[in-house]
Amino acid sequence: MPADHCSPALKWQPYQSVPWHSLLNTHYEKLPDIGYQVVTDKGFNYSPADEAFVCQKKNHFQITIHIQVWGSPKFVKTQMGLKPIEMFYLKAFGVKVEATNQIITIEQSQADRSKKIFNPVKIDLLADQVTKVTLGRLHFSETTANNMRKKGKPNPDQRYFMLVVGLYAASQDQFYLLSAHISERIIVRASNPGQFENDSDALWQRGQVADSVVCHSRVGINTDAPDEALVVCGNMKVMGTIMHPSDSRAKLNIQEVDTNEQLRRIAQMRIVEYDYKPEFASAMGINTAHQTGMIAQEVQEILPRAVREVGDVTCENGETLENFLMVDKDQIFMENVGAVKQLCKLTNNLEERIEELEIWNRKLARLKRLSSWKSTASEASSVSKLSRTVNTSSPRRAISKKPNKVHFSGKKQSCPNWIFQTLVITLIAVMAFCALMIVSLYILSLKDQDRRDPNLLPSNITGSPPAPLPPTASPSAPHTSLATTQSSIQVPEITFCEILPCQESFCCPIWERRRTFSGPLHRQNKKEKEIRQRSWAEDRNKSFLARDVLTDLDWGSDWIDTTISSIQIMEIQQVIDRRYCSRSLQCGSGNYNYNIPVNKYTPTNVKFSLEINTTEPLIVFQCKSTLGNICFHNKKEVKWMQSHQEVSQDMTQGYQHIWSLAVAPFFDSAYHFRVAAPDLADCSTDPYFAGIFFTDYFFYFYRHCD
Repeated sequence: MPADHCSPALKWQPYQSVPWHSLLNTHYEKLPDIGYQVVTDKGFNYSPADEAFVCQKKNHFQITIHIQVWGSPKFVKTQMGLKPIEMFYLKAFGVKVEATNQIITIEQSQADRSKKIFNPVKIDLLADQVTKVTLGRLHFSETTANNMRKKGKPNPDQRYFMLVVGLYAASQDQFYLLSAHISERIIVRASNPGQFENDSDALWQRGQVADSVVCHSRVGINTDAPDEALVVCGNMKVMGTIMHPSDSRAKLNIQEVDTNEQLRRIAQMRIVEYDYKPEFASAMGINTAHQTGMIAQEVQEILPRAVREVGDVTCENGETLENFLMVDKDQIFMENVGAVKQLCKLTNNLEERIEELEIWNRKLARLKRLSSWKSTASEASSVSKLSRTVNTSSPRRAISKKPNKVHFSGKKQSCPNWIFQTLVITLIAVMAFCALMIVSLYILSLKDQDRRDPNLLPSNITGSPPAPLPPTASPSAPHTSLATTQSSIQVPEITFCEILPCQESFCCPIWERRRTFSGPLHRQNKKEKEIRQRSWAEDRNKSFLARDVLTDLDWGSDWIDTTISSIQIMEIQQVIDRRYCSRSLQCGSGNYNYNIPVNKYTPTNVKFSLEINTTEPLIVFQCKSTLGNICFHNKKEVKWMQSHQEVSQDMTQGYQHIWSLAVAPFFDSAYHFRVAAPDLADCSTDPYFAGIFFTDYFFYFYRHCD
């Protein structure tokens, strides 16, 4: 029953539900019952005097059937077993109320206005969708009995029809009823004699509310064929508001609308100016021919539910516009509401983005000041060196040319200048000797450290990022693993056993020598080592001086923290913390070294993603990646690995940094990341600024095969 009670609708109920047949899918599983609904579009008017719906035999009626199928039906269950479904059909016929076994044939008007028996209509039912079928231009082949008036009153022996609409499944020339609905009683009259003209007076009655009138049929203004509850041809003035039913208790299947899609549809709609044809404007009672609006056909392509067909419209000159289209502007209005909502979201996002850009702008301003402080430190280093050179090369300028006079016991005696010169030269020589001794002791301590750990060169000596993986000892040992240099530390292993089966070990055999993506590792000979130590000794004073200057500065709120707040393996949510810190290497103050064991049951094709989170927007550089021995079970996997290597990225920027690492295919691998402030450092920056402008992180992964 629609919300407008001025236009009662023909009611329907299930018909012969006992013999309804069930549907099955290809797996012979029974499908849910079919959703089935019949709606009367036009052709039936309610007569209060007869207390029944009346249909004129000469006027056609139209019905619409909505069918919902869940799943894909392939078989129908019958008394003879399962039958394959060949086609679905819709049938419509009438029955007599007093004798339901008597069938009344339904006829259908053709294009040439002739009438033929209505044959079943073939339909295609789409899986999990609602199929809508409209049956139009239908007639009853005969009229009901005793439908004439007696003394101006309805005949007490009035006879009635009922309309049946059913869905059938066809198989081997047999029809099997799936669902059917039957209407309430209907009076079918052959004509409209004068004795029924007074029935229209009964359509208007006094309402139950004071000063109200009730109509039990459609109302047309400037039209004699209203197809809705109220049809107005011409302008309409509304002084109040138009109310729409919107109570949630009357609604089903409430879903959120995609406002982004609504904004896209509104942007596609075209607004035009136009003039109505004079013959159409005259027939519809339109006074103002010039209008601004939309084209219904264009709106139908973009938003089909906002356009409706209202049947044929005849202009004043006799021209007929078939299937005239009208636009539901309420649907357009709701689309506009959704589009405005989406624009508000975009505006808020832009405001947030502008705020982020302003924050970045302030941070860049601070970074520029940091850059200026860095240049100031470099100048301070050069000035200090220049001052030492001047003091050493010209000691005589510091001595006054005027002779010094010393008085003893009131007697005036003069001290020669050469005594002061000798004292100054002696002091300079002692200072130079002390400096040489300090440098010698420091070099001896470095050599002693090299003897204790010859395979690992500290990062603060080489002046460049260290290689976390030691090179292969000799060609005679091609399968030497990088894991042999690691101490057995009881730390949690990286394991995928919670999400993958752990039955097969992937440690051996080793098919290939390791390869280094960032360049091969070579041993340093003694000459190269001495050159590097000398270059380090020369640059050490400058670097320490610059670092001391930067450290003494008052950074205040401009200080940028380049350390990582959290590290984890994304696939298994494994956190990398200080438990993995190396005992033999530094783990703090600008340099962090992590030894990470990988479970031996980890497959070689599993993906490792390292998630790095920072408290400030920083840049993460991958300065070096060294891959050790490949451990596969056959050489086909080696070829597959060579053909499917991913190209690693160079840097990431922001708060969250995701890196895909080639860990699983190798027995061991190492990665060097540098977390730096923007525009202040990269992989080539002096390592003595670690902890100020950047922080180095070294990750060493190895398969734990003990």
